[in-house]
Amino acid sequence: MSVMQSVARVVDSKIPGCRNCPLHSNAVASPDLPLIESFKVAHGRAWSGDVMIEQGGHRPRLFTLFSGWAIKYKSLESGERQVVHLLLPGDLVGLETCMLGVADFGVQAVTDVTFCSFDADRFPEVAATPGISRRIMMLQAHEASMIAERLTAVGACDARRNLAHLIASLHLRLLKLGLAQERGFRLPLSIQQIADCCGLTPVHVHRVLRGLREENIVTLDCRKIEILDPDALRQIACVSSMDLPQDAIL
Repeated sequence: MSVMQSVARVVDSKIPGCRNCPLHSNAVASPDLPLIESFKVAHGRAWSGDVMIEQGGHRPRLFTLFSGWAIKYKSLESGERQVVHLLLPGDLVGLETCMLGVADFGVQAVTDVTFCSFDADRFPEVAATPGISRRIMMLQAHEASMIAERLTAVGACDARRNLAHLIASLHLRLLKLGLAQERGFRLPLSIQQIADCCGLTPVHVHRVLRGLREENIVTLDCRKIEILDPDALRQIACVSSMDLPQDAIL
């Protein structure tokens, strides 16, 4: 699909109020709130499969994912693709296009998503503000830490531990967002997308999932993950629990 047609899919002119945003626990008390509110220009929507940012594109775009899932990926000319990060509500998207002038990664909606869109032309002005600059640095440092941990799992671990890490780390993130239960969560990724996250083939993913099910650790059925043995999953995965302060969300 072409670059996000949803660029024009503005839900309406009523931007959800930052003061009531469920992603911010202390938004009302934040001194940065008036500037963030003035920085927002729309509340947009993209459908599942939409390319939200095209790899190699030069159009500055900046938004915070408000609902739904997206993937951040790198494609090679030969056609291979690696998902480098899974984007969930609260994640800042498109910073590279504002700072570097080019999108080194592509971003695609996995589910239908909504997002708070910012005025990319005002980015240098807004980012120069100490409070906003601190938020952006924390968001980028946290994302870099998560990507590095996943890269370690992909490159240094066997397929079983790699996939277990993906499931366990996603579960931890979703729990913090209130989007998972203690024993499971909805996983809207296709087997191919899971394979792209892990650097595996779909056949290999199926084989590892079958093994985890036979060990009574994890099952995947109808895109729902059920964690049968949380302790065993955590032991295999070795997931970090680094938290992002809620006041870092833009």
